[in-house]
Amino acid sequence: MNIINLTQEEFQENVPFSLRLVEKGNTLKVTTVNGIVCIISPVASVAQDPEKPELNIPNPDEFVPDPVGTRAFVDGALREMTQGL
Repeated sequence: MNIINLTQEEFQENVPFSLRLVEKGNTLKVTTVNGIVCIISPVASVAQDPEKPELNIPNPDEFVPDPVGTRAFVDGALREMTQGL
């Protein structure tokens, strides 16, 4: 989704809303008063948008690549990159 930049004060004043954004798949980049940057990001296997449940983030452990599709993509990309050389 998106990376949303917040100051520490903004995050502290809006914790419930900020966490709701994370639940929807957004990542928060919070800069503390000391200048330290923290990332708050959903875990890929459990994040989903409750308003659009069909838009689940896939779990990398469940991904099985399609060798034929991958080969076709690589061949096409190489063909485009080497055109005119």
